[in-house]
Amino acid sequence: MNATPHHSKVKVSVTLSDSFYIAGDAVTGKMELESRTDKGLGLGIIMVELVAIEGRICSLYPPMVPSS
Repeated sequence: MNATPHHSKVKVSVTLSDSFYIAGDAVTGKMELESRTDKGLGLGIIMVELVAIEGRICSLYPPMVPSS
């Protein structure tokens, strides 16, 4: 079993349909698999792991304080 993200005979690319997603929404896109061999290629299970990081917008300025 060749469980590795890099393989000399296979190229896999994943393209997501959006640059960001709202939590709880569906993640959509496409995965392309290209074989780089002249002979047959035996494939077993193909897995895709998606990792998400929640981003937050931080203000560089302190909150506005009303003048007295």
